[in-house]
Amino acid sequence: MQTYIAENIRSLRNKKNVTQEELAAYLNISFQSVSKWERGENMPDIQTLAMLANYFDVTTDELLGMEKIRGEYFSADFYEKAHFLMAEKKYGELIVMLQEARKAYPHNVGMQWSLAVALALRGKHGDREEAIEMCRHILGDRQYEKIKAVTRPTLFVLEKNDMPREEALHQARQLTHIWDCREMITAELFIGEEHENYLQYLIRLTTSMLYNKIENGQLDDNALLRMCFSGSTFEEDTSENIRMLERIKEFIEKGRKIMLPDYQTKTLN
Repeated sequence: MQTYIAENIRSLRNKKNVTQEELAAYLNISFQSVSKWERGENMPDIQTLAMLANYFDVTTDELLGMEKIRGEYFSADFYEKAHFLMAEKKYGELIVMLQEARKAYPHNVGMQWSLAVALALRGKHGDREEAIEMCRHILGDRQYEKIKAVTRPTLFVLEKNDMPREEALHQARQLTHIWDCREMITAELFIGEEHENYLQYLIRLTTSMLYNKIENGQLDDNALLRMCFSGSTFEEDTSENIRMLERIKEFIEKGRKIMLPDYQTKTLN
């Protein structure tokens, strides 16, 4: 992983208006060592890195240039390339890319999750076991994961009105996708007639939800919280479902342009 410590030491030293010899004397090392750092030929050890950060009154992350490194990894180009590699099934390249990014940002759970998915898809010997271990690490105490899952949207509903719109959209993107929710995953546990019946249930459920969204407009916070608590009801009557589908069809055919760039741009975060 590339760091920017060489140029940062040189820049901070010049800003502080000290010579290589003066810095070396403070650290009790030779000035040749400082010179090698600034030429990128060597790096200070961990203890010296902490002393340098203290001397220049910066964090070790600032000294290493971590913000710039993270910016390089988590740019729009990074996400675009990652999704391209996934779409092209170039899992090996994607794994290398994500592993390098993980070195720069080891605590980013989105990055860890993406790497776990890529490993599982590649399917080489040991990949599945590594992916499982990474997922377990991300989840932590799995016993309470359902509580965590329902708590996240509840907290979002409670806080969203106090956030700027861009922050609220960012927080919303951290919630579960529709395609990896419980209902969608459970569908793959059934086969034959059971699978067909379950899909019928999902169609009725989603039809009712979309119909109510169209007819009732934007929900207030209390309605959202009630929905989080009780879930959504669905219409069992087939003719009523068909009527709802016709209303959804009318809504689609109005020709409204979908202007949701924030959600069209997929991210790994």
